[in-house]
Amino acid sequence: MEEKELKEEIEEVKEEIKKEEEEVKELENKIKELEEKVKKLESIAKNSNVRAMELQRELEYMKERYRRDLEEQRKFGYEKMTLDLLGVLDNFERALSAASVTRDFDSLLKGVEMIYSELRKILEKYNVEEIEVEGKEFDPHVAEAVETVATSEHPPNTVVRVVQKGYTLHGKVIRPAKVVVSVSEEEIT
Repeated sequence: MEEKELKEEIEEVKEEIKKEEEEVKELENKIKELEEKVKKLESIAKNSNVRAMELQRELEYMKERYRRDLEEQRKFGYEKMTLDLLGVLDNFERALSAASVTRDFDSLLKGVEMIYSELRKILEKYNVEEIEVEGKEFDPHVAEAVETVATSEHPPNTVVRVVQKGYTLHGKVIRPAKVVVSVSEEEIT
């Protein structure tokens, strides 16, 4: 009976070994699968890193290009307006030249009025607008009082005369008007 028991035990051990071998094969297959997944993930990570570096270089290039474009805009942004103003300058030079030859005041006046009109149109084209303040209540945001005058003809704190016109560029005050503002006669005494 010992031999039979021994054979049974050997058979059991063989079955256990077989089971363990199957488990080892399963584990080896899982290891292979995981190694393949790791390789795929490493490849994805490598590609992602390469793409990230490419995007970083592209971002740096775009920043540099934006900086150059901005600098160029600062340098040459007024080129179109300058060309328009040079036309006005040319007209002034022609008017002065003609006036020195003919000494005709009426022709000179007419020429200067035409040039003034041309200059106003250029300023309007670039959204430079005159600030209308005369006859209105004084507003320190758009005008600077350079003088006060006592009067009963206008209500107090009213702009009675513009000494120098003020202008806005796209709605922003670039030069406030210099004005004379009324005060009541009682404030003076």
